[in-house]
Amino acid sequence: MAKYELGAIYKINGRSGELYYVRLLTNDCYGVFSSLEGELNEETFAQTHYRLYFSCNSFPIKRGIWEKVVSSPNCTDIARWQRPQYLANFANFNMKLFLDQCRVFHEDGNLYQCESKEEFIRLVKSGKILFCFNTYEIIPDFLMRYYKDFPNNYIVNKDFIHSGTLEYQKEQTNVLKELGFDIGNLL
Repeated sequence: MAKYELGAIYKINGRSGELYYVRLLTNDCYGVFSSLEGELNEETFAQTHYRLYFSCNSFPIKRGIWEKVVSSPNCTDIARWQRPQYLANFANFNMKLFLDQCRVFHEDGNLYQCESKEEFIRLVKSGKILFCFNTYEIIPDFLMRYYKDFPNNYIVNKDFIHSGTLEYQKEQTNVLKELGFDIGNLL
């Protein structure tokens, strides 16, 4: 069984040959790195920000499904590998519901009301959204679909916006307006 190592970097193989690199943070949260420029070493990763975050159980690490590519420089330094304090609870299939609720996942793992709607919108637009997956098998498909232009292509998902009743579609486009997106080309 592979070692579960806080701060280590793991490789996720995509469905079409893409490679994604993630760092294990606290609370079973993973930060997915933006595109890399340079060698696969701690220095390169330290200079690369996280594009998105997700939470998943430790099964793919402990079973060696996700290959460790860089060991943690200090797996006992919990403060260094702390996930962001707040990550938005937001999903693109019913944006109005999630915007009305304005809830965030705190670093303690609990769900709280966000301090303001403006702060919630800032988190969403900056991609600080926590995606909770109960199984690791769907993560490569999720990354393949949304990684490239995240968070924009996740928030403005035409499949969801143009489905459902006319009332639902109007609600979704109104939320996009509130989030500051130009919806002219969606209608």
